[in-house]
Amino acid sequence: MRNPNFIIKTAAESVTQLRRIDVERVLDNCTSEELQPTAAWITEQRPDLAAKVEKELNYQTEERQVIA
Repeated sequence: MRNPNFIIKTAAESVTQLRRIDVERVLDNCTSEELQPTAAWITEQRPDLAAKVEKELNYQTEERQVIA
């Protein structure tokens, strides 16, 4: 499993620079194994993005179950 700091680099230089619009791209680049821990880490680091992270996590989880 990749480090969340590494995954964040797909959209921003650091979690502090992560924009709301970037959350989708970050979680989209996670494997199924990385999805939950990365979402939790973003929420811990950036409580201001918690609602967007939760919304995107629910979407990603639903999409991955449909595809699987």
